[in-house]
This record gives sequence, structure tokens and C-alpha cells, in this order.
Amino acid sequence: MKKFVVSSMVLAVSTGAVHAQSYLTLSGSVYGGLGFNSGGSALRTALAGTSSFMISGKEDMGGGLSALVKLENGFNADTGTTASSTFFDKQAFLGLQGTWGTVRMGRLYTPSFATLALVGDPTATYGVFTATNLMETHGVRLNNGIIYNSPGFNPWTYARKGFYGALAHYFGESPTGGASRNSATGFSLGYGQAGLSVEISHHQSNLYTNATLDVDAKSTIFAANYKWAQARLFFAYSDNSARNVITQAKTKDNTDILLGISYPLSSGTLSASYIRKDNQLLPGNDAYQIGAMYEHFLSKRSKVTLGFARIHNRNPARPHRISNGYAGTTAVTAGTTAITLGMTHRF
Repeated sequence: MKKFVVSSMVLAVSTGAVHAQSYLTLSGSVYGGLGFNSGGSALRTALAGTSSFMISGKEDMGGGLSALVKLENGFNADTGTTASSTFFDKQAFLGLQGTWGTVRMGRLYTPSFATLALVGDPTATYGVFTATNLMETHGVRLNNGIIYNSPGFNPWTYARKGFYGALAHYFGESPTGGASRNSATGFSLGYGQAGLSVEISHHQSNLYTNATLDVDAKSTIFAANYKWAQARLFFAYSDNSARNVITQAKTKDNTDILLGISYPLSSGTLSASYIRKDNQLLPGNDAYQIGAMYEHFLSKRSKVTLGFARIHNRNPARPHRISNGYAGTTAVTAGTTAITLGMTHRF
């Protein structure tokens, strides 16, 4: 995946020479394809693209201690525009890593979203039937964060071994109302070994809009995947609630469940999932999604993908929709059925 690497060797002036190596890497992926979606206001066909580039650097400072930095931008390959008004909208952090674990600061994934993406979703949230179409996102990435990952999980490589945990806090930096306003806190506990990954995460946050809209939200997710023969099986369950602390009225009360599978073929991978949302707050607003995807590998870095997703809404008047870059849709243009055909190149 590394194409451009700048490395240097710094020799400390001492009787026993200490070697500190640093490098800077440019990597990423470019996706281009067609997205066909229906079930919205109109049948739509669009050039879709969910692409990114990442600048990452690591400096070995000796004694098992390393400095880390990562800056990641999302962009649309079909238009050349950035995915959002924030340039490094995906990740932007620096940190330290040692035998004691890893501490990072900046714009960071929440522990709960990492559980969904890295453990529960067979698409890793990269695909037209990504779990985020229907399941809670648990904050995804939040600003002004600091997170500690214990040994056992390496957030630089995503490798898991044995028991591990994470603890994160995202400062709201609100000028009024105290430190809890617009802040978030999360943690996770997990185990990974011999083809099995299991995690449980909890996320709670505050969203203050005005004197009458001040919402506290909580989500707990349990996820697991297991390699069984050639297949890998996926499971996730999430419980989500929110309440307006001013009026004490519930604003969210639902559960999500996911069952998924991925299976390697001679020249690619076939994956599929079923997701169901049960909404206790709005009776009759339940939904389920089915999706499948085939990835055909042209090389180690390039692949062609054919994907399908469909959401069935129990209440058509309040529909959940397929909204992601692979389908070429936004919340305004999205439908309930999507088919994608595209190509990805990683560099």
C-alpha cells in the first residue's frame, strides 16, 4: 500500500549510538463507479466515489517508544471535490505508542464506531450495504478527542492479540454550560485470538442546540466475528437511547442487530449481511436491510466490486434510506434500493 515513503536515520551523539528512524507515508484509495438507486423521489443513476488519501508518519525514538501522526482526507473521485468542508475530515491526530499502549489526540474514531466497523460489519463500512445505512454510527469521528488503547490492540495496524481495551473523551469546548456540554465519552473491551474477535463498547454524548434542546444520548454495542472453515461470520447488537434533559422526553429508543458473512473465492470475496432495526419510540417505524457484494481482485491493489442493498421500511411515510458515496446518494437523493458497480485502486 505504500507508494511514497520518505525515511531518515537520526544518530544520537553518545557513546552507545541510539538509532531513531522516522518515515512519512502517502497512501489511500480511489473509487469510481456507477450507482443506481430507486425508491426515492426519482430513479437516479450517478457516478459515485468514496475515496481518500492519508499522510501518516511514525518515528522510532528508541526504548520501545514511537511518535505517531496521521492526516486523512476524504474526496469524491467523480468531481474532484472534498467530501466535506473539513479538509482532513476522516482522521487527524498525533500520539505516542509504547509497550504500555497508545495515546492519540485530535479528530478520532469513537471506540464504539471502531467496534462496529472493524469487528461487526463484513464491509468494514466500505460498501453499498454498509451497516451505517441502518445502524447507529456511535459518533463515527469526533473532534477534540484523546484516546488510550491498551496493549493487545494496535490502532496503527488494527492488529488484535489477547485482551485489550480503550478509553476516550471528546471535549465539547463549549464557552458556556460546563465541560459536559457537546462532549462525548466512550470505552471498549475486547478479545482477539485464533480467528475470533469479540468487543463490547459504550458511547455517551451530549448535543446542546439551545435552551430547550439539550440531548443526552447513550449507545452500547456488542460485536463479534469468527473464522469458521473458509468463511468468516459476523454479529453485532446495539442498544441506543436519547433523552432531552430539559423536557425529559425520549428522543431515541431503538435496537439494531446484524448478521453477516464473508467467503473467499478463487479470485475474490463474496460478502452479505442482514440488519434489523426495532424502534420502540416510534411504533411501526421498524426496518430491515439486506445486502451483498462481490469483490473481484485484479491485483494486490486493484479490484472490481458489484454490490446490492435494499431497505424494507415498515412505515413508508418515515423511511430509512440507503445514503452513502457508493450509491452516489445523499440523505436528500437516497432511495431504498441500490446497485453499484465500481473499481477501487489502493496506493
